[in-house]
Amino acid sequence: MATDLRDYQLDMLHRLQDLWTRLQSVMVQMPTGTGKMHLMAAAAISEDTSPKKEGGSVSVVVHRRELLEQIKQTLAAWGLLDKDVLVESL
Repeated sequence: MATDLRDYQLDMLHRLQDLWTRLQSVMVQMPTGTGKMHLMAAAAISEDTSPKKEGGSVSVVVHRRELLEQIKQTLAAWGLLDKDVLVESL
């Protein structure tokens, strides 16, 4: 699925993979409409970055309830909406 990402998303995915070899937590900031959720989904299922391979989980916390359904749909399309992925609003 990562091959479905745009060039700038693939670049960010590779940068994330590099950072996660050295750091436990990484924040990504991208403009509206640049596919942050697709990037997050690709990172979550990538064999190089998936927290699920380490027995971990993925948490997505949003500040608006309106974003919940949009995010859930994106994660479901990537096959990530299961017991290992939590999507909640503050």
